[in-house]
Amino acid sequence: MRSAHWLALAVVLSLSTALLATSESRGQPVGKEEATQWTQWVIPLPHEIVIEHKVLASAQQIAITLLPGASLLEREAAAELADVLAQKTGAKINVGTGNTNQNVLEIVLGCCDKDGKLAGREAPGAKRLFTLHNSSQAYRIVPLGPRTLALLGTRAQGVYYAAKTLKQLISSSPASAQKQAAIPMADVTDWPDLAERGLWGGSANNDMAWMAERKMNLVETHVGLSLDADGHGVAAISQDLLNQATRHAVKLVPIVTHLEQLPAEVLARLPQLKGVGKHDVDSAPVCFSQPKAEEILADWFMCLVRHPEIGDVNVWLSEDNVACQCPKCKTVNPYVLQTQVIVRAWQRAKRVKPELRLRLLLTQGSYTSNDKVLAAAPRQVGITYYDGGRTYESSRHPMIYPLLEKYAAEGRWLGCYPQLTASWRVVTPWSGPQFIKARMAEFAAKGLQCLCGYATPSNRFYEFNVTAAAEWSWNARGRSERDFSLAWATRQGLADPAKAADWAVILGPVGWDVYGGHPLLGWVYGGVADILKPGTRAKLGSGRFIYFPTPEHFDADLATCDRAMSLAQGLRSPALVEETHVIRGLVGMLKGLYLMADATAAGKKMTAGERHRAADALSLLDRANREAREGLLNWGHAVSPQYLPCRFDDTVDCLDRVMTEASDVAIGLGVGDPAQSYRVRRIGGWTNDTFRTGPSQQVTWPVSRFIKGPGHYEVAFHYDDRGWYGIEVQQVRLVAGAKDAAPLAELARDRHQGISRGQSNSATYQLRLKTYDPKQRYSVVADLVGIRLTSPNDRSASVGAATIRQCKEDARRSHDH
Repeated sequence: MRSAHWLALAVVLSLSTALLATSESRGQPVGKEEATQWTQWVIPLPHEIVIEHKVLASAQQIAITLLPGASLLEREAAAELADVLAQKTGAKINVGTGNTNQNVLEIVLGCCDKDGKLAGREAPGAKRLFTLHNSSQAYRIVPLGPRTLALLGTRAQGVYYAAKTLKQLISSSPASAQKQAAIPMADVTDWPDLAERGLWGGSANNDMAWMAERKMNLVETHVGLSLDADGHGVAAISQDLLNQATRHAVKLVPIVTHLEQLPAEVLARLPQLKGVGKHDVDSAPVCFSQPKAEEILADWFMCLVRHPEIGDVNVWLSEDNVACQCPKCKTVNPYVLQTQVIVRAWQRAKRVKPELRLRLLLTQGSYTSNDKVLAAAPRQVGITYYDGGRTYESSRHPMIYPLLEKYAAEGRWLGCYPQLTASWRVVTPWSGPQFIKARMAEFAAKGLQCLCGYATPSNRFYEFNVTAAAEWSWNARGRSERDFSLAWATRQGLADPAKAADWAVILGPVGWDVYGGHPLLGWVYGGVADILKPGTRAKLGSGRFIYFPTPEHFDADLATCDRAMSLAQGLRSPALVEETHVIRGLVGMLKGLYLMADATAAGKKMTAGERHRAADALSLLDRANREAREGLLNWGHAVSPQYLPCRFDDTVDCLDRVMTEASDVAIGLGVGDPAQSYRVRRIGGWTNDTFRTGPSQQVTWPVSRFIKGPGHYEVAFHYDDRGWYGIEVQQVRLVAGAKDAAPLAELARDRHQGISRGQSNSATYQLRLKTYDPKQRYSVVADLVGIRLTSPNDRSASVGAATIRQCKEDARRSHDH
């Protein structure tokens, strides 16, 4: 490694010397500070880059040249480069296949031959590209004389990435009054550390251009799986999606979903595939001993390989350990049996397309059998590591465990499905350079070839972390955490990039302290009962508090948040300010829960002093909760003003649930809760039965026990993602009447269309009660539109809940969510 480092350095130095020797003919000199500013616009940072000269040129003085027979990707690269130059010069840039004007700055794009020549012309350093890691994506930017800049690669993908780098460099300078573009006569040699860098799920399908700008080159996507009239398997994928991938140098890999989650149609029409054993609606055992299982998989593969753009298929092993218990299946490990059937189906498809590659996704179900799966898979089959509890996590522990580390060290193809966010289930802000760099550095060091990250529900919520993954999966040992954060802030156009970089670097570890223990995930599924259970003392350094080893650690992190806030408030970025509020609020909530749990551990035998400490802790928890909740709502609207998904709603809901449960514990132990009326309470819900007589329904829920006085009340609708469809809400009214009389009088109304489903919008309703009469009976009346009777059986579930809370008048106004 030491000799390789010095060889790379020697190459850079020799190139620098060559550039200096021709400095006068290469244009204007570039100083070290200007070169540094230029490279701050390039993400990811190239492995080797030198900028010592630049040329200022108008549109008439620039020509972009493609070699005859240029590929679609090379033409796309030239077009993108022409676009950015046109933006700088204010005029169209000529793109052709030849240039005879010696007074024009020519940017020539193309693939070099193995002798390092570009269309017969010597390109210094180009021959070396064939020796580099992942050479098919390696590229070179190099001056060929005083008026020619070559962008070349061993293949078209490298040429495309060379153009991306030059495009980012040119983007760094503002358009000049002289209508000239500043073009660096750069010397760059670059290659990726990981061969595949990309995403699945979230907004990946819609973000290919955005990802390609960061040199990400992989999207794994679900495809439509069904049967034709004769019972043969049919797999459908969008040709538009394939075309988009081709245009942006992205490998689109179709996914055959978890094998226990095959479409209901398959088992309904092919009953011989129904396995023996217990199962539920979403997770049914398939009998892989039936020849039809292999046949259907082969049909799906052969449908997919008819598309020339598809070279790989990924099959997800069963996620839940629901294995068929028939006599044949019982004799074989279920995951080995699945692997054997998948491999045989793949081999059948290879008769149609011999170059078809297969990859298998490991799961939490297969974890204890992963060694057997690896042994059963032929060497040319790739393995991707996924585990719902081990790769979808944000701890500081290494991710690639010894079995897979050894597998990759043997030269086998290994990828990983890590979350790039705070959690796979909740949506909460975290710009974590230390977290992402640690993950990518581990993957590169352990010889992985593929990053397929998960950033749900959309990259818009996690652009920092996804961009950081692009940075360090390409060049794991390049920038420091601060240098990357500075480059990111520079490209974001923040008011003071240096302060923004400081903000990210000091707040990132605090976020890691919080999210590493997965508290919000626990609150979504289990609330805080495990922490506040009487007789149990919360243990620092483990569980939700794993990265808070001492009580003092809470205060140290809170002080760091204060420093981060002082930086964020000067950056004119609401998203950064609100992210700081959220993380500071979450640290405060964890501190409040710890102190409350410590005080209430004795249960009803609490001393007066413990009751006082519990009350103080509940007050601290309440203040921190309000900061986190309001910060989360404001952050959501800052980063995604168009819509907030149901998982965002769930995150807000879990923060509310923490306070409701903590309040219940305090009241149950006689501590009391002065803010009891402000806690969120469930008032009712909806199911399929609600819409049995039609999609439009009016529902009434009694709320007298939650109305304790005049004020502002908030009714919210919460979609449960167990249901396929959510609801539309037309209006919500607060009505009241005498306990033994009708009709009810309308006291408040909020009429607007709200949607509570996968992408919720405006599903919160504001009702203001001017006067309160304890003798009245209060109810909430909601006009809903739900599922229709014509909905398909497997898509007709609609489940959700409605809640109410009184809002504090001095609180920051909540947004609809």
